[in-house]
Amino acid sequence: MPTIPFANIRAGMVLAAEIESPDGRYRLPAGTVLAESHLKWLRGWRIREIEATPESAARATPEEAPKPPGSPEEAARRRLAHLPADAPLAAALAELALARAESLAVSRPTRPPACGREGIGKIPTPEAILASDPVLVSLPEVFMRIREVLSDPGSTVEEAAAVISKDPSLTAKLLKLVNSAFYARTLRVSGGLPPGPVDTLSRAVMLLGLNQLSTLAMGVSVMPLFKDIPAGCIDMRQFWRHSIGVGLVAKLLAVRLNDPSPERFFVAGLLHDIGRLVLFKQTPEAAGAAMAAAASSGKHLVAVEREILGFDHAELGGMLLRKWRFPESLEQAVWRHHAPATAEAPLEAAIVCVADAVAGATLPGCSGERLVPRYDHAAWEAVRLTPADLPELVETAEAHFEVICAMFA
Repeated sequence: MPTIPFANIRAGMVLAAEIESPDGRYRLPAGTVLAESHLKWLRGWRIREIEATPESAARATPEEAPKPPGSPEEAARRRLAHLPADAPLAAALAELALARAESLAVSRPTRPPACGREGIGKIPTPEAILASDPVLVSLPEVFMRIREVLSDPGSTVEEAAAVISKDPSLTAKLLKLVNSAFYARTLRVSGGLPPGPVDTLSRAVMLLGLNQLSTLAMGVSVMPLFKDIPAGCIDMRQFWRHSIGVGLVAKLLAVRLNDPSPERFFVAGLLHDIGRLVLFKQTPEAAGAAMAAAASSGKHLVAVEREILGFDHAELGGMLLRKWRFPESLEQAVWRHHAPATAEAPLEAAIVCVADAVAGATLPGCSGERLVPRYDHAAWEAVRLTPADLPELVETAEAHFEVICAMFA
């Protein structure tokens, strides 16, 4: 078979012989019609030449014309540019993101925030930030009551339902969530699908379990605490849409891994960037300056936060959940989602880390980060995904995304 230098290979050619990655973990079989994502893999594998039939070379497709600099696809490529070319999962994620570039463009920030232009004063410590806001110190009564139920091993289903029912808005949200098609799907996978609609909190507690429903209620109940974020800092609608997307993907990953308590991963995803809201609420100048610096430098926002503040939103969010006495697993998943290997339970933080990347690349919404989160190889290994699994994961999250977002509106 004739051998073609890699520089002459184009999408649309057909492999004449199998190609294997240097570590032997991935293979492209003979007969594969090469796509742009395959070329990224091969470039990362440092393949110098490829066997192909003359017919496949003749059928090579012309190179796609470059997109104009301001196009949604070009903007998406900039957001994805840091992903490693030699990681098949990263290449598959980029391919899914580029296919959605046009539809997602409206939810991505196009200019630096209005806050942060007055200059930065002295940066308070995370402890000082959390102690300075009476709203963050004095939580809603329903939250504190739920927390008491959750910490009491003798609590009953009836007691939990009675506490949650004190807040009609929270009750309505929880029942809508439990009755949604997304919950029906995940409950079906775990074998717990009820025969009819869940019309009472007592039934919801029995279905999900006391700990799971209470954790969900705690997560949902804190969302209204951040309604007063300055409008010029961040689009709160897009912030919560991103957070809900991360929650959906995190729960789907947990169900795939047969975790017995997948609900906490929805809550971990929902609250994973809550530290950023605390920054906007308490130190808007510093938070805005960090976002502007990240936009101008092309760095990840979390890295710029560390440079400017001396800490990042994940650390602040984890400390807040600890202060609120959320379950430790939730606190760690939020605190360590940008560095799962440092967590006491790395798998839980890894699930949120991967969910953040998947949602940031393929689902609407934005929490202020312009780039797709850093690719963490160990985290992706931990969740046991393959490139072939990604399309179904994303499509499932997309199918339920707008309905779940509407429940929180």
